[in-house]
Amino acid sequence: MKKWQEDLWAACAGSDPREMKIIMNGRQIGKSVMAQMWNQVQAGPVEEYCKIIDKAKVDTKQFYTIQCSRAIADWLRNQPGEDEQWYQHIDQNWVMDRTKFDIDEDLYLMLRLKWGC
Repeated sequence: MKKWQEDLWAACAGSDPREMKIIMNGRQIGKSVMAQMWNQVQAGPVEEYCKIIDKAKVDTKQFYTIQCSRAIADWLRNQPGEDEQWYQHIDQNWVMDRTKFDIDEDLYLMLRLKWGC
């Protein structure tokens, strides 16, 4: 990032570094573009992770309950559901987390090979 860009962001920033003051009003003057730019600058690098929360045998097949990053979650959702290899995880309060899955051992192996986690 260039010095003038840092100065611009510093001038726009609020007291919290995750906030930005938008002092413009009106239509089609760049508010949305400024907000998108701010989100990209603040986003930082995306860390790919996957961790095992639990494991259990279901009908003689090993299943893992995992929590993973959004990129891995998107990849999992696009995997073919042959023989029901993955399920969106639902906890004991019937809450569905978009980054928790119950996956079988074969798909878990593919996940480890592709993402290295």
